[in-house]
Amino acid sequence: MIAKHRAAYWSPSQAAASLVQLAYLERSLANLLAGWAVKLPSFDAKLAFGMQMHRSMERATYLRSRVNGLCHATASEATVAAGLRSVLSHVDRAQTPARLVAAIYRWLYPRLIALYETHLSETDPDGDRPSIDLIRSFLPSLEKERHEGLSLSSGRAADKPWLRELEELWNRRTAGEPLSLANGLWDPVDRVPAAVRPEGSRFGESGSLGLLPVDPVHDKRDIGMFLHKELDEEFTTLELIARNSYEHPDMPWAFHRDMARQASDEARHAVMISRLLTARGFRHGDFALTTSSYDGIYAFEPCEAGSRRELLWRMLIRQTFMEGLAIDNLGYEIGHRRSVGQTDIAAVFEYILRDEVFHAQSGLRWSQELLGSDPQAVLKERDEAIRYFTARAEAARESFVMNNLDAALGELAAIEAGKQSRGGKLPERPLNRIGRVQAGYTGEDISQIVSWSYAVDDPVAR
Repeated sequence: MIAKHRAAYWSPSQAAASLVQLAYLERSLANLLAGWAVKLPSFDAKLAFGMQMHRSMERATYLRSRVNGLCHATASEATVAAGLRSVLSHVDRAQTPARLVAAIYRWLYPRLIALYETHLSETDPDGDRPSIDLIRSFLPSLEKERHEGLSLSSGRAADKPWLRELEELWNRRTAGEPLSLANGLWDPVDRVPAAVRPEGSRFGESGSLGLLPVDPVHDKRDIGMFLHKELDEEFTTLELIARNSYEHPDMPWAFHRDMARQASDEARHAVMISRLLTARGFRHGDFALTTSSYDGIYAFEPCEAGSRRELLWRMLIRQTFMEGLAIDNLGYEIGHRRSVGQTDIAAVFEYILRDEVFHAQSGLRWSQELLGSDPQAVLKERDEAIRYFTARAEAARESFVMNNLDAALGELAAIEAGKQSRGGKLPERPLNRIGRVQAGYTGEDISQIVSWSYAVDDPVAR
């Protein structure tokens, strides 16, 4: 039986107007998740936000492409009204995680899904078939995300006055000046210099050396400590990368897409490392937490707050320096863990290594972009950033030693015990030249890291 179609459906311009609204909502949702991940105390919520940020950004990207296709052969651009930005920026001012979660999952998601379903019913089923196929592929994920998001709620009744405010703005969403997808986001509403953790969490003191496992290869507790440190790194990197996106809405679309992908990667890594930790009888929080890879890389005295240079230094330190070291360390750890029969750790690290190559590649790409593709300028800025970062860490260490001499001596004893467990010295980490070259490090980039003595470059392995 041939399906009956009605006489009139949306025109291409009407379909484009619907899709650009959907694309803007998805892009704005990714922005909200990016800004709030670090402010949520729940680790589960941080993971959900990191993963959903990427899915929303990807949906927005596919929708944007379809919008562009529907605008071919016309002199017009599909836009959204400033009233829609007012709605989303108001959600961003939720003030508490509970209000934010209610606004996104109890209020925004049903409206977003309803707009998708309206497009399915009103657009031309033949002329706009690619959009229909896209939306049908999106809806299961959206329903799942909403269900998962509702589980993050405390179960208390939603703040009705707050939701009424949103509804009033929603009803005026078509008012105001036209905004393009590329330039339609709002300015960041805050800065967050310290990562939020669950109430009652234990932390290492500033300037301490943190967790110091003596034998992280053979001793069960020390392996747990080693994995715990890795897990903290995944969370803090997720949070920093997400804030890089949120705090710089005027960066190119491709930048935000890269940041969203990395945030999702870090969330997946955290899930995998948590699995390893659980298998050994530990959980996150059994040891002191650290947020230094967020707090210590968020702001720098030489950089104006919120500036492109601050963003540049964050990427140079976290993505091009630390992620580069991760490429080296993981290459070493994979072989070592396999040699002692820890194949589960080795396999997880192999997956993480593949992602780290992209993370470093992304940091290299965008730091070069910010410096006009001048490789010498990148080397100079990285050197200045690392020198500042190292000097600040050394000052914190000196203060810790002066005020906590017994604890500092205990740390030195733990380091010495670790050396003895390894035959009297700490192992040298070989530079992973293959991984670094694949990430885009130049010969000068590699020479710089070797000159700092963070990795050993073996000419025989070239």
